Amino acid sequence: MGRSDLHHEYSVMSIKSVPAPQAPIMVTSPQPPTRRWPALAAATYIGLFCVVAGAAVLWNMTHGTSWNDNGVVILAICLRMLTVALALASVQQWGGRIPSWMVLAGLWGCAAVQLVYPVAETVVKGLILTGAMHPIDKGISNMSPEGWFNFGATWGIWGVPGVLFLLAALSYRARNAVRARWILLGVVGGTALLGVLGALIG
Repeated sequence: MGRSDLHHEYSVMSIKSVPAPQAPIMVTSPQPPTRRWPALAAATYIGLFCVVAGAAVLWNMTHGTSWNDNGVVILAICLRMLTVALALASVQQWGGRIPSWMVLAGLWGCAAVQLVYPVAETVVKGLILTGAMHPIDKGISNMSPEGWFNFGATWGIWGVPGVLFLLAALSYRARNAVRARWILLGVVGGTALLGVLGALIG
């Protein structure tokens, strides 16, 4: 074996011994879990309310009341069933067929329409208790046991689902890029709807 053959063999062995370059390993931080539970909790909470309220309506109607006598409750049940569908749409696959801006505005509207009165009553009661405000001739400033019971019921019926919808709206926007103007539209629209419902009931 000549010198040139030895040099060639050594070159081939050197090339084989060089490890092939490896692609760099990318280390990525785990993505935070998306919080879908507020929407599911809101849908469940309001769904149970609709079942209880619907059973009460049926009971009343089987004992002599008419549709007109239960009209306000029936309207409330229908509107609340729409909010259940909206909450589910924000976390279910079929909800992707609805424009994201519409879902976000609806979630904020549901939060606003349910939180305005409980928050307002909380502020008024707090001002009265601290002496910063004199009681007014409205149920919102009623400090009797009946008034506090109504205050708790207001938070139970409106405040709790309102908070759940607020959390659902924040979670939905974290998962979907939607412009902030639709938040404003939802809040204004929800507050206006509350005013219309108040006028109709009054």
